[in-house]
Amino acid sequence: MATIVRKSEITRGYGTKERPVTQEVWDKETFFPDHVSLHIDGTIEPDSRRFDHNIYIDPGIAALEQEHVWEKSWLYIGRDEDLPNVGDRMPVNVGRRSYMIVHASPDEYKAYYNSCPHRGTELCSQKENAASIRCPYHGWEWQNGGKLKRIPSHWDFKEITPNNGGLPEVRLERWGGFLFINADKDAPSLQDALGLIPDHFKEFDYANRYTYGHFRREMDCNWKVAQEAFQEAYHLYATHPEAVPFAGDAQGKYDVWETKGSYIGRNSTYSAIPSAHAPADTDPVASAQMFLQTTGDWHYPGHPVTVLDPDKGLRAQVADWIRDAYRAKHGKDTELPDAILLDSLLYFFYPHCCFWLSEAVPFTYQFWPHATDPNKSYFEVRMLYPVGEGEARPAAAPRVDIGPDESIFATMQESFGFLAYIFDQDCSNLPRVQRGAHSANIENPTTFLGAYQESIIQQWNKVILAAIEEGQARKRA
Repeated sequence: MATIVRKSEITRGYGTKERPVTQEVWDKETFFPDHVSLHIDGTIEPDSRRFDHNIYIDPGIAALEQEHVWEKSWLYIGRDEDLPNVGDRMPVNVGRRSYMIVHASPDEYKAYYNSCPHRGTELCSQKENAASIRCPYHGWEWQNGGKLKRIPSHWDFKEITPNNGGLPEVRLERWGGFLFINADKDAPSLQDALGLIPDHFKEFDYANRYTYGHFRREMDCNWKVAQEAFQEAYHLYATHPEAVPFAGDAQGKYDVWETKGSYIGRNSTYSAIPSAHAPADTDPVASAQMFLQTTGDWHYPGHPVTVLDPDKGLRAQVADWIRDAYRAKHGKDTELPDAILLDSLLYFFYPHCCFWLSEAVPFTYQFWPHATDPNKSYFEVRMLYPVGEGEARPAAAPRVDIGPDESIFATMQESFGFLAYIFDQDCSNLPRVQRGAHSANIENPTTFLGAYQESIIQQWNKVILAAIEEGQARKRA
């Protein structure tokens, strides 16, 4: 990993004695003070603050991203619970390329190019189950494990044998119940690319969670524009003003790490303490109570709400209430620290996904490119609840597809609660960002990113452009 070089002129969050920066709050953790996620800083400090708006609107750049980013990176494409039965399969579309994911045997998942080796026919167009993989055009057939099973009129294809006629595979590796693919056969392993993520999420136990809610919304913006909306909390003050009383946006912590073959960016915002933007007379007790009530209404409806004691630690009281509510709902204890019960720790994994280390917001995100239009994309969200003690894992909630003009709140309120409304607020900004990128100052059509709060955006755009440049250089060599 790179050695961090600190730039003294950068202000790393703005806090006060009453509303300190995130690390100062975490340093007071008492329940699980040594949790690995709470006392670690990033190893990269980005310094690329200006990018041409063409990176969001140029079809040529989108085509180069397809070749040098999407086909050279580990991509989170689903969970094992999406394909619970042997023979289950589904297509996964990544820009203009499609893959087929198959539950091939009891503990084996396979990924193939979604294209028949004969004439290129798409092999899988929807989620389905079958004992074998059969091309609908000419009837070529393979076992679910990829081995050639049958070619009609095989006498006319004498060169193809069971030894060389298997379906071409794409690398598929797993972590925590998640399925990842990588079309680059020479890329480092998924475990190497994930770096510190498995260690930080160990107690969160993703493998023993299930999909409680799941949607994918079509977006009228570039995939990077959609992702950047969540790589910073800077927008909270203007876009989500109702959260200002209990979310420390300006006090947030940002970290970037390089791994073997990838990058991690972490955006951390604490809760139950007012934002530095909140009025000076904002009552901290009322703020913590508001956060507790909001969390209870969403995750633990019906659980008796405690009244906080102003003479005791407010965050610790909220965390203890969550532990009690968690035990009542799931039939087991949680040993997670206060920070992971209350706060928002978003771990972005290059290039396109995010894992929340947060019991308050147990989400994952995926940001997908459109096949042909850089002005469109897809935003996919899951909520992952823990499996109850002694219970079988519930079936995964089906994915709900939402159009670009439809409300997430109207569609997903039952499972996502008030955060479905928050998503609508986020999504309302993004088409305007995309349109504005087409109308930027002709003489200087560039972004101007914050030195700290938008540091993950800086790093992602820098790495994407570097991947394109290096890939093109290899082709020219």
